[in-house]
Amino acid sequence: MRFTALKSLLAAVLICALASVSFTAFAAKEVSFQTRDGVTIRANLFLPKGKKPVPVVLLLHQLGSSKSAWNAFAEKLVRNNYAALALDLRGHGESTDFSGKHRDYRSFTEADYAAMIRDVAAAVDYLDSREDINSSRLAVIGASIGANLAFQYAAGDKNVRTAILLSPGLNYRGLEVLPYITGFSTRALFLIVSEKDEYSYESCLKLKQAAKLASPIKLKAYAGTRHGTDLLLAHEGLDEIMIAWLLNHLVNG
Repeated sequence: MRFTALKSLLAAVLICALASVSFTAFAAKEVSFQTRDGVTIRANLFLPKGKKPVPVVLLLHQLGSSKSAWNAFAEKLVRNNYAALALDLRGHGESTDFSGKHRDYRSFTEADYAAMIRDVAAAVDYLDSREDINSSRLAVIGASIGANLAFQYAAGDKNVRTAILLSPGLNYRGLEVLPYITGFSTRALFLIVSEKDEYSYESCLKLKQAAKLASPIKLKAYAGTRHGTDLLLAHEGLDEIMIAWLLNHLVNG
């Protein structure tokens, strides 16, 4: 009797596990590419079915996180006919191969963090190589330190139609945003933050004030302290707001 009950329980667990794998693997493909300084970057590529090429959204996680933090949002992007590429930044997740040497972000210097911009550039080079992606219609979305990287990269690449920054800071680990405002210029910028996430909130206010030429520029502040991709978990409907922004400023912009 106990054996039969145990078998039933194990079967139920296996079915749930398989359903979970099937869901989280929706339209996702594991890919990798190398940066110019020899770091192997691992990423998840999400592609919609149907007519190609499609606009693409590059997703950059926060410090200590990984590409999987974007899974749920990336799947919603796919359902709205966007491709998405979520990468493990160097020293995070599976991106720890530095020309055969294993390295972790916890040992990084500011120079190592500055080199993360090469991860973003390599990701865009990878997207450029794919015929099923329209990399001239590119958006970058970043969380925390990933937000600063997104803004820095967008400032130097005019193919980036818009940037969405979750919890950016004026300076994270030496990665600044204000020096890049002129390069970003007149493109659409969306800032999302928690009011009690004090450093990031004050940074957003200053960034909005300084980036007067961005067109349009929007700041959405939520109550509470949630930071980075946790904002998506805490605030129902934020994902739809972000997708609507992409429709206006990536597809129609």
